[in-house]
Order: sequence, then structure tokens, then C-alpha cells
Amino acid sequence: MKSFYDWMIEKYAGKNTARGDMAGDMKRSGDFTRLNDRDMILTYLQGKNSCPECVALFKRCWRDYEREQC
Repeated sequence: MKSFYDWMIEKYAGKNTARGDMAGDMKRSGDFTRLNDRDMILTYLQGKNSCPECVALFKRCWRDYEREQC
């Protein structure tokens, strides 16, 4: 099973979309968790004072990630 981090980077990094921006931010952050823990990622985003739109985008990405992993 691919991690959420790896899935986002492979699927979206370098694309000129909101998901591409998120993947790029994840890659550049240096401290984004590699663990597949939705709550931990939400806590991380809140700790970074992410905007509500960013949090909503993460939730949509996570949902799509889970669907593809089945």
C-alpha cells in the first residue's frame, strides 16, 4: 500500500492545480508526515494554520486516496 504522501507526490506534484500545489507544499515542507494517519495530517495542517480551503482539499484528496487503495 502506497503512503498518502507518496501517492500525492507521484500523482500530482508538478501539476498546475490545487492538488499539485498541495503536493508541492508537502514535498517542500520537510516535516510532512509519511505516516498514513488522517488525524495526524489534519493536526499538522491545523498547526501550520492552514486555511479552511486547504483542509477541505486535503479531505477530498484523502477520500480519493482511500478509494484508489481498495
